[in-house]
Amino acid sequence: MDSSGKEREAVQLMAEAEKRVKGSHSFLRGLFGGNTRVEEACEMYTRAANMFKIAKNWSAAGNAFCQAAKLHMQLQSKHDSATSFVDAGNAYKKADPQGAVHHRSQAPHHHCGDL
Repeated sequence: MDSSGKEREAVQLMAEAEKRVKGSHSFLRGLFGGNTRVEEACEMYTRAANMFKIAKNWSAAGNAFCQAAKLHMQLQSKHDSATSFVDAGNAYKKADPQGAVHHRSQAPHHHCGDL
């Protein structure tokens, strides 16, 4: 599969992950397996990020890693969250080497939105 195919697949994974996150917020889902859907979404975001990396779409990879990191925080998985934020930072650095170095202290807030 060429890089554009990987990128299309990554976009589809991102959409599916978003659906799972939204579906996990319903009352009954929260009582019965909401975390499972969030965990699945984390995996999907990470897979999408890696596909974006293959396609060399570094900004999209960083965004996908940020989404995974936020969900890991929601699941109280601090180590996985930190790892995803580091991966996001590395992707953003490839997208904009000067900007990533210049804004390193603000990178999670600047690129990942509100934490």
